[in-house]
Amino acid sequence: MATPARGGAVWIGALALTLAVLAAGTAAAQTLEVLRRPRNGALSLAAGQGLDLVHSAEPLGKARFRARYLSRSQSVAIPGVGSGSAYTGTYAFAYGLTPALETSVAIPFLMDSAGGLNKYGTGDPCLGIKWSRPGKVPSPMHTAYQVLIGVPLGYKGQHGLDEVGGLRPFSSQALDLGLQMLMDLNFRPASVYLNGGYFRSGNPAGQTELVYGVGLEVARASRWASANVEYQSRLGFAQQARAAAALKFGVRINALRGTELEFNREYAFLDYPYGSGVTVGVRLHGYLTGHRRLESRSALYQPPPRPKRAYKPAHVLRLALVDFAGYEDLRAGRRLVDKLAGRLAPHDSIQVVDLRRYEDVPHGGFLATVDAARLAERLGVDVVITGEFARYEVDRFAGLHVPLVAKLPEAEVDLSLRYRVVTVAGNRQERRVQAEVDQASGRSRLRRPIRLLPADRRDITVGSTAADLEDAQERALDDLAGRMLAALAARYAWVPPDFMP
Repeated sequence: MATPARGGAVWIGALALTLAVLAAGTAAAQTLEVLRRPRNGALSLAAGQGLDLVHSAEPLGKARFRARYLSRSQSVAIPGVGSGSAYTGTYAFAYGLTPALETSVAIPFLMDSAGGLNKYGTGDPCLGIKWSRPGKVPSPMHTAYQVLIGVPLGYKGQHGLDEVGGLRPFSSQALDLGLQMLMDLNFRPASVYLNGGYFRSGNPAGQTELVYGVGLEVARASRWASANVEYQSRLGFAQQARAAAALKFGVRINALRGTELEFNREYAFLDYPYGSGVTVGVRLHGYLTGHRRLESRSALYQPPPRPKRAYKPAHVLRLALVDFAGYEDLRAGRRLVDKLAGRLAPHDSIQVVDLRRYEDVPHGGFLATVDAARLAERLGVDVVITGEFARYEVDRFAGLHVPLVAKLPEAEVDLSLRYRVVTVAGNRQERRVQAEVDQASGRSRLRRPIRLLPADRRDITVGSTAADLEDAQERALDDLAGRMLAALAARYAWVPPDFMP
């Protein structure tokens, strides 16, 4: 696992690279022919969860809201008039009606200027409604259906700029519709967004378009920053087919709780209505009902704390840990028992009996239930834990290797244990024995810096040393002991709840 210092260095490097990409180049002026085409008002930025061009299937959640503002400006030039700029500022708001249903609205504000002439006003508002499943957040996968409606309420007046041809229409002057199917695939380090949609304009000059998009967001659950890349392609089909595409790189910085600053670098292809350039925006996320407040989006992905269960033992429980069977040459069972006993030692409610003090009792092996109950009776203990290792694998060369190109040296330790918990209660005349079998696993990884142009896959001079492998095995045993105690704490009342995850 990366240390905090190393993780901070990675984030600083990623942020520096992103800002360098944003600063590279100047915004390319788009042709007037493309800008003057009527634009489908249903094509809007993601008002709820999502990136900019690519929407997310993940729901906002009941009573949660998302407000955002995105600014874009590009240079333009009108022959015979002069140079100028086309500014677009989009305001959007989304609200979760139920855990799975949300509604949204996006209103663009447009301002064009060239040669001392200008025009400004609002564009067509876009209304949206999205239904997602499952409504639970977080989830490994979300799917959603979204309906978008572009309402022809944009500014339709005439300014001095329109007398020389103008730059772009502010309204499509017709009702525009869009239907999208969304899917999210959420992994621990990153999330993948998939969009597919059908958009139809009520304006005869506007084309019916098929729109699809792909997005990747890295570290979305981080409380500091996240990076993303997205690609959207639009294909219009009519008597004359048209196509437009855009590629966007961006970063989001959590400036304050519930407040995100975003910086994006956009590259346009084919007949995309806006030229390449830089976009800057801000997002707010929080709750509108109950205790109204801003809340960071990363808080949604943190598991809720488990309720503390009452722990008031009536007496001191005596516990016997039998050395686990298997891999005796590595002393695996003895080492694991020592780790379990060390973690239980600070708790006065449990007394771990050291079997090595007795000569006429079994010290190791996977005891049967009858033998474990006999051991408990002879030593006067309440619980006996016994088991065996099913797997103890140490792979010194587990890293990724591309022959003669690159190699990621990595050592991996993988452990698996099958154990039995035998509980003995009651007196000698009415003794009750209960046995339950469970499994636990542990793992650790040791990574080295990547090597370019490696000579041999099993080059031991750059791999992990014997001391490193020993340390990796100890960390795997620690992981196994922690998982085992967590499973016992969730099942048995005599285990302190401090071990629960």
